[in-house]
Order: sequence, then C-alpha cells, then structure tokens
Amino acid sequence: MQKFYLHIILFLFLAAESGAQQKYWIYFKDKTGTEQAPGTDFYDLPLNKSYLDSLSALNIPVIHQSKWLNAVSVATEQHRIQLLENLDFVDNVQPVSRELKVYAYSAIVNNQTYALQQLNADTLITMGLHGKGVKIGIIDGGFLDADKEESLNRFSKEIGPSYYHNFIEKDIPDPFAGSRKHDDDHGTKVWKLIGGFSKDNNKHYGLASQSTYYLARTDQGDKEYRGEEDYWIAALEWMHGHGIRLVNSSLGYSTGYDNPNENYHPRDVDGQSAAITKAATIAAREKNMILVIAAGNDGANDFGVISIPADAEGVLAVGATGFLHWKRQGYSSIGPEGLAYVKPEVACFSGRGTSFSAPVITGLIAAIMQQRPAISNKEVIDLIKRSSHLYPYPNNYLGYGVPDARKIIRLLNQQEVKPAHQEILATADTIELEIAGMNTVIFHKKDRTQVISQEIAKPRRNKLIVKRVDNTRFSTVASPEKVIEIKWP
Repeated sequence: MQKFYLHIILFLFLAAESGAQQKYWIYFKDKTGTEQAPGTDFYDLPLNKSYLDSLSALNIPVIHQSKWLNAVSVATEQHRIQLLENLDFVDNVQPVSRELKVYAYSAIVNNQTYALQQLNADTLITMGLHGKGVKIGIIDGGFLDADKEESLNRFSKEIGPSYYHNFIEKDIPDPFAGSRKHDDDHGTKVWKLIGGFSKDNNKHYGLASQSTYYLARTDQGDKEYRGEEDYWIAALEWMHGHGIRLVNSSLGYSTGYDNPNENYHPRDVDGQSAAITKAATIAAREKNMILVIAAGNDGANDFGVISIPADAEGVLAVGATGFLHWKRQGYSSIGPEGLAYVKPEVACFSGRGTSFSAPVITGLIAAIMQQRPAISNKEVIDLIKRSSHLYPYPNNYLGYGVPDARKIIRLLNQQEVKPAHQEILATADTIELEIAGMNTVIFHKKDRTQVISQEIAKPRRNKLIVKRVDNTRFSTVASPEKVIEIKWP
C-alpha cells in the first residue's frame, strides 16, 4: 500500500510537467475481483474495476478497454511509463501502433467482377446463395457516399445508429461523411465488392447481396489523425457483441510510425507479438469468428511480407493474383519464413490492391454460411483451402490458391471431389509433364512452401518441359484444373 501511495505522489508531481502525450497499452496481470457468470470464459469477463479506478486516481484517463487483451489504451507522457510498469497490477506497457494503412491503389472497381468469374461464383448465384441471414462486419477507413452508390442503395438505408460506430470522430455519427482526398471512400469500395448488386444492369459486384452489415470506421487518411490499433481492437469486440461472426478488414500495419524507431520489421510478423494480432487470434481461436484480412501491398518494397494482423493464426489472409495467369501480383505481400502455418491462406484476382481481393472472399464465405449456418470458422477455412487450385501444395505467394465455388458446393454436400493433384519425384534436372492450358504457372520453391520465383508456363500439345531452378527443392506446376508437385533430386 505504501508503494501505491508513493506512486500517486510521484504521478501528481510529474503531472505538472509538460510533455507530448502518446498512446500506450496497459496490460493487467489478472482479472481477480470479477465474478464469472455461467457460460462465460476469461475473455468475456470485465476488467478489474479497482485497476481502472486506480488509473483514474492517477489522472490516467482510459480511452478504450479490451476485455480480450485484459488491457486498456491510455494517452500519457513517456516519462510516466516506468512508474506505470511498477504498479502491482500492471503486467507491461506497450506503445499503441499508429500507422494502420488501407491497402489499395486507385481502384477501378468495375473490373472486380473478373474475380467472381475466377471463383466460378455463378454457381452460387444460380443457387440463390447471397449471404441471406448472415451478419457481416466491415472494419475500414470510411464509407463516404455509400448512400449514393446504386449497388449499395438497399444496405445504406438500413444502416442506423446501432449498425455503425465511428471510433475516431465521436461527434460525427453520419457513416457516409468524410473526404475523398483522405481515402474515406475506401470502405465503400470494399463494401461494394462484398455485396454490391446493381438492379439497373443485374450485375453482381459481390456475393453477399442479402447480408446484414455493421460498419466501423477505425482509420482516417489525414496524417494528423492517423487511425490506431486500439480503435481496430475496440471495433472487433464491438462486432462480437453484436453477434457478428464474419468480419472483413482491408487494413494493416507494416511501417510508417511517427517515431521511426517503432516501425514494424519483417521479423515482427510472427503471429504473436502485436496487440492487434493477439486480438485477431482470440477472435478466431476463442470466439468462432471468421476474419478475412487483406495480405497487404508490400510485396514489391523492402518490407515485403504480409502486414499485421494478417499474420494471426486462424484468420484468412488474402493475397492477389492476376486474371489471365494465376500468379502473384507483384504488389501482393508474401508470407514470412518461420511461421508454423502458411500465409496468405488464399488469393484471388485484384488489379488494384489486396484490399479488393479480401472482400471477394468475404462474400464467398457469406454464401457458405447461408448454406450451412452452423458451420464453424475452422470448417469454413478448411473448406476454402480444400477447394483452392493449389491444394494440397500451398506456398507463401498465394497460399492454397484460388477457391472454386463448384468444389465448395460438392464438399458441402459431401460429394466426391476427384483429386486433381499428383506428386512426382524427378530423377534429373529436367522433367516433361502432361498438363494443358495457357493459364499454367510454375512456383519454384526452396522448401515445401517458400517460393524462390514464379513463371508463366507455356505447354505445347499438352506437354510441358520444366527445368530445375538453382537452389530449388520443389516446384509446383499449376493450372486451374490440375496441380503437380515436383520433388527434385
């Protein structure tokens, strides 16, 4: 107790000192003092009120509470951090990540119907699977003018106060306000690709045209008010409270902090370090939620690998392919080495950023959930993987590849899906294969999953000569109909 009062005195003394405030996570050691009701688990328990009261007494106002992380975000000066860390109930204090980026380029959304063609989505449309009865959450940067978008007209009329939460500007409840200059229409474009449908020309932009939507604004393009991870985590818990199991987020962290020393490095993409990754993992592992996350657009720059929280185990990270040839788009982020699982999990066409691949897959999942409402998140992800064109030979460029709606329906109906894969042990550094189609891509790998290079193959008369690339142990040769895994001598 003496130690606690000493800390109060020191804090009050330091409160008079001026200093720039930053955001921090304060992680508590436990949740003792809270009663656990039947049917609840640790993550559902509220935070310990005495801990919150202690922070209030120290003049440390709480911004957001996270039951899942057992933590709060606060704004305070850096010189207070050591004293906070010395409090008996505090486990550790970490900076709140500040550079949450939307993953898009200037988008021509109309061409995204190519992605639906790629997935053979007409199968689901013909069956009337449009995500009816499915709640979908979208965590994004803004939904500017969605009420003026003809393909979203029905949805925008249904977005009342309980269906939208602005975590940045508390005084702006209008979900469709913002500035195009700051990319505040990014969420509108994403929404359109999840469930947009135009009655004027009977055109599907996304598959979930009959779902119910909940929107959260957690990022703003203006650098002065850059979105932060505590908003994202708060939005995720808010959506869970509304019974939402399917969430799309085309936001992610890599670099760009106000303080360059706090930038993430590729080594930090480890599936366990970042607060936002921890929250995503809890959602997938403990809450049966399906999180569809854009893999990121760092594939052609120094960062290279997928962004955070796409690294979380159990979430579905989505990369981008071409349309005519299903190889990785140059900008699409790759999976890092060292993870015990493959990232990204799947991919589909987008010409303008992985922001516009992820929503296509979200709409696909909504159709699955309509057909099988009780399906678990793990079953959904397994189904998506098994239907994809690289299965069972995933890699860190495209994961399991491009899903096929026709295979998904067969798998849901427990019908036989004929194996379209084979493994060959090469005896020399050149091998001839039998494979057809101009959309054939070769992934040369240094091990089972890590790609060294990719190339477009050109079979002639259904024959293809494959040459071993330096340092390659495996090569995957894939068309939409067939995949062959070569193990080199």
